[in-house]
Amino acid sequence: MKLLRKSFFRLSLLLSFASFTYNAHAQSDPTGNSPATNTYAITNATIVQAPGKQIEGGTLIISNGLITAVGTNINIPANAEVIDGTDMYVYPGFIDGMSNTGAARPDAMERPEDLFTPDPPNDYAGITPEMSVKFQLDIEENSINNMRKLGFTISHTVPHGRMLPGSGSLILLKDGEHADDLIMEENVSMYTQFQGAPGAYPGNTLGIMAKWRNLYRNADLAKQHTEMYASNPAGLPRPTQDRVLQAFYPVVDRSQPVFYNANSILEAQRAMRLQSELGFNLALGNLEEGWEMVGDLSGSGVTVFLSLNIPEEPEVKEDGDKTEEVAALEQRRLDFYNKQMSQFSAMDAEGIKFGFSTMGATASKIKSNLVSIVEHGLDSVQALAALTIDAAELLGIDAVTGTLDEGKIGNAVVTTGPYFHKDSGVKYVFVDGDKYEYEIRESGGGEVSEEEAAGIVGTWVYTSSSPRGEQTGTMVFTRQAGELTGILTSDSGQPDRILNNISFRDGTLTFDYAFEAGGQGVEIVVTGEIDGDEFEGETSISAFNISFPIVATKEVPQQ
Repeated sequence: MKLLRKSFFRLSLLLSFASFTYNAHAQSDPTGNSPATNTYAITNATIVQAPGKQIEGGTLIISNGLITAVGTNINIPANAEVIDGTDMYVYPGFIDGMSNTGAARPDAMERPEDLFTPDPPNDYAGITPEMSVKFQLDIEENSINNMRKLGFTISHTVPHGRMLPGSGSLILLKDGEHADDLIMEENVSMYTQFQGAPGAYPGNTLGIMAKWRNLYRNADLAKQHTEMYASNPAGLPRPTQDRVLQAFYPVVDRSQPVFYNANSILEAQRAMRLQSELGFNLALGNLEEGWEMVGDLSGSGVTVFLSLNIPEEPEVKEDGDKTEEVAALEQRRLDFYNKQMSQFSAMDAEGIKFGFSTMGATASKIKSNLVSIVEHGLDSVQALAALTIDAAELLGIDAVTGTLDEGKIGNAVVTTGPYFHKDSGVKYVFVDGDKYEYEIRESGGGEVSEEEAAGIVGTWVYTSSSPRGEQTGTMVFTRQAGELTGILTSDSGQPDRILNNISFRDGTLTFDYAFEAGGQGVEIVVTGEIDGDEFEGETSISAFNISFPIVATKEVPQQ
């Protein structure tokens, strides 16, 4: 959104002379970990310079953190590391419109013993708008790499918390020695949500809305008083210092937008009602149910970031024995899914510019969700725009990122094929000029012969020695239309998990699945060796930096 342009004009001026300081910093690195060069040339690639603008057999030069050349017949610097981009595609780095990427969740505040529930302390009520997400940033937070390897290079990261957790910042998804190394621009938004304090005011939606109105109006009055006192203090009481109200000042003067975590239709409508009453600049982040709001959003001036947290497509089984109730339930689930998938193309058709939010989405599903969005009607050019230039414009940073233009930040994604093809993978990601290379893991999307699948198809009884104790259940693998599919069940009553990216080659089995923990998607990767009817492997949860053994035995069908 254009409110942020002024600060990013200053940032672009700083970037214009970054090349004078970058080399000196690298040469003084005492660790010896600096790359051999800070100049990279990706050659002979299909370069998608901007959505709808493609260069065949092109070259992209990234040097000292900036894009310095793009096109054909480009002179390659002598000190460049050359990457052969034959059969590869190069895109602008993706931008996440709102998430908790890089932010570590703090411990929940204990309930005070003498809590006065009608007026609890601000920190217990979650009313801390004066706080900044930069104090929650953790360079070891695994979500940074999980999102980067999908092609995301910038995140508008907001803090964990309750009603008013604090301000969001734009961060670069790169490695750093300190959280400050990741910050591109801090305090770019006020983040809020309909989440109250347990057992205290404001504990419900109506209470939260009433409290929000009260805080905004008191901040407006306090700001006017402060400005009057600064102009002429004679006869006026000295303004009191209230950090909560002062945090609202940039919202009141509309220099800072309010990002609402409003994923349902009802929450989005309530946020828009508050905006209509009070007049602040509003962004709806993490919007999941926007299909009935297309008319309301068109021309409203409200910024929209649609959620990439999309459910699995429901299966409607052809079963003549199922009851009418079961059939109706399956159809309702499918109708709801189709409505959610239709909202992207519907908003595009209405001319509503939007970006994407990954909040609550499982990292391992984001790529397939984007592919599904395109398959359900959103043009791939517009999907790329939502990931790049449209998101940049909505956040006010299009002067420095969003396209592969000379002079912009060296953020780029290199893939093995068109990104919205389900079989393509991310090979390289450049963030702020730093190169990250990823191994292309074979997915379960490829054809597997019946002979190859024979060693795995069937039911496997597993035992996993996790930190929570011994876990048991089954892994059921099938071959459908030439591809491997699988479901993991648990004897402890946990929901069944659909297995993704199943690969079985030369006796090595690899797959992953996901679950929710604290509102965040967590990816679990299993890999190991099959010898006859025995499997021995390892389960890894990178988000928690743990791994543990898993063994399984294939059930032999009874004759």
